[in-house]
Amino acid sequence: MQSLESRLDPERFLRIHRSTIVNLERIKELQPWFGGEYVVVLRDGRKLTLSRTYRARVQQLLEA
Repeated sequence: MQSLESRLDPERFLRIHRSTIVNLERIKELQPWFGGEYVVVLRDGRKLTLSRTYRARVQQLLEA
């Protein structure tokens, strides 16, 4: 996963979980979940888990 992440454009793609990388343009919103985790809701309605490890970076990029 780390190898794939290093080959992708960091301005467009972001790791949100140890097994998930997402295109930032596809993110619709973040929803709070249990235990400090969030759910990333994509524009097509799919929901992905955002772990606490990656939350600060995702919030920072979405606010920009």
